[in-house]
Amino acid sequence: MKRETKEKTLFTALGIPMVICLLAFFWIVYILLMGIGTLNWNILTTSVLKGGMFEMIVGTIFLMAGAAGISSPLGVLAAIYLVEYAPSGKMTRVIDQAINNLAGFPSIVIGLFGYMFFCRQLGLGVSLASGWLTLALMMLPLVIRGSEESIRMVPTSFKEAALALGTTKWRAVSSTTLPAAAPGVVTSVILGIARVAGETAAILFTACVLITRGLPKSPLEPVMTLAYNIFVKIVALGASPESVFGTALVLFLIVASLVLFATVLRAYYRRKQPWLS
Repeated sequence: MKRETKEKTLFTALGIPMVICLLAFFWIVYILLMGIGTLNWNILTTSVLKGGMFEMIVGTIFLMAGAAGISSPLGVLAAIYLVEYAPSGKMTRVIDQAINNLAGFPSIVIGLFGYMFFCRQLGLGVSLASGWLTLALMMLPLVIRGSEESIRMVPTSFKEAALALGTTKWRAVSSTTLPAAAPGVVTSVILGIARVAGETAAILFTACVLITRGLPKSPLEPVMTLAYNIFVKIVALGASPESVFGTALVLFLIVASLVLFATVLRAYYRRKQPWLS
């Protein structure tokens, strides 16, 4: 009897957090769905100056694409070094810990660093370039860790077979290990993009303005984004939350689409590559 009571108590204790998470998720989705009535194709394709959100949508995509373009090659190369080349020792442990610490920094701190270093020290100002570099810093730990795990999951026999044929280690890694790990690497990049897509604090000082005429013509010009627009309207302008439900819904759909794509991609390659199972 005591055992049954303990099991019921444990089941309840474990079930309550799950129910709370589900309720929170559905409540957020319910609030976002309230923004459907404010959206139509006209608003999505019309300039902000005419009451639409075209520049904000494109600006958000510009920021995500640029950050991914910077962090992806750096993150993959760092992962290859840590898995294949880094010697076991104190220095490697320091690098690992630094990557973990970077992942734990609050986004507002990274945004402040981006403003002080990229905007002021490098003279980039409030611009797309500053936003790209700042968001790339936030993405790097995710890309590195995800790429590391993907590379480690590839059977070592792939690389050993290439080495046995007389090729160099770099060619063995780049031509056998990396292609086999590519699905996991791509998934980590996509999840990294989804992670920074809704960031406001990191781009608050570095990349965004509330209103601009048209799209940026160069990386040295500022940009409009969905997340920044929501923040400014509610905090600075005192607008009601209901007025930005449509903007929030568009941002949510962009992020949800990226996560869904990453999930489908991972499931597809798990079926095609048995060593991932």
